[in-house]
Amino acid sequence: MVQNYGAFLEKDGAGFKGQVKLTGFKNGEIDLSEYSWTYQVHFISSRYLLLYLIDLILWQSVAGMTFFDAPNGENPVALDLGSMGKGQAWVNGHHIGRYWTRVAPKDGCGKCDYRGHYHTSKYHIPRSWLQASNNLLVLFEETGGKPFEISVKSRSTQTICAEVSESHYPSLQNWSPSDFIDQNSKNKMTPEMHLQCDDGHTISSIEFASYGTPQGKCGNYSCECTDTHDSFLTEGSNLYAACQGKGSCVIRILNSAFGGDPCRGIVKTLAVEAKCAPSSTTSSSQL
Repeated sequence: MVQNYGAFLEKDGAGFKGQVKLTGFKNGEIDLSEYSWTYQVHFISSRYLLLYLIDLILWQSVAGMTFFDAPNGENPVALDLGSMGKGQAWVNGHHIGRYWTRVAPKDGCGKCDYRGHYHTSKYHIPRSWLQASNNLLVLFEETGGKPFEISVKSRSTQTICAEVSESHYPSLQNWSPSDFIDQNSKNKMTPEMHLQCDDGHTISSIEFASYGTPQGKCGNYSCECTDTHDSFLTEGSNLYAACQGKGSCVIRILNSAFGGDPCRGIVKTLAVEAKCAPSSTTSSSQL
């Protein structure tokens, strides 16, 4: 069992601990106990992959492999390992990470020690690692699970949110070397909000937009929306025109862009929550 907690865990030695021998050779056995070991992030070839699987079985852990087709489209791909316990996964020889979905029961679990609470069950697979079909998935499961319930899913970001205030620094691309020593030039630059949907998607609706002193967080924004505190931006505002139906948009944080100063003497913030939807064409805009 791989050590799963403790101080200086990252310094724990690589390789096998104890006596390791290779047998069955014509010239006798080979003792690897004193050899140096290093970590290999991915498998060099299917031969090494097969040796690794055999090794896992000898260590009485559960090793499995299967093939799957990549989901259609360009949306991000994730491996759903919610039905498994604790282990590691590889796709086409690339190590996608260590998964840990199991939580120890409140009354304990004997010799095991699962410290912490992990909620992640979906693990990202870069599209560049995938081919259209026959993608090899390898699992090293330490505690057991239900491998037939593993699934490969594609998903896109449906909601995007952003908050930028007058006190934020301007976007990095607007800076020049002289700005770092010229305070006057820095003060003349304007902060910007950048909204962008995933590739192939556009901003289908603006769910919330307020300039002033909005409260809350993404999915639960609110504002006082009075003449002295906030300017709630409606469908006729410049922000809607700049972002609606676009793949991305840039909004400059200026009073003039929102019909004047809604609350003089107070640092104002622009908060926006938008929905993204698939689209055949995408474009960008700037306000």
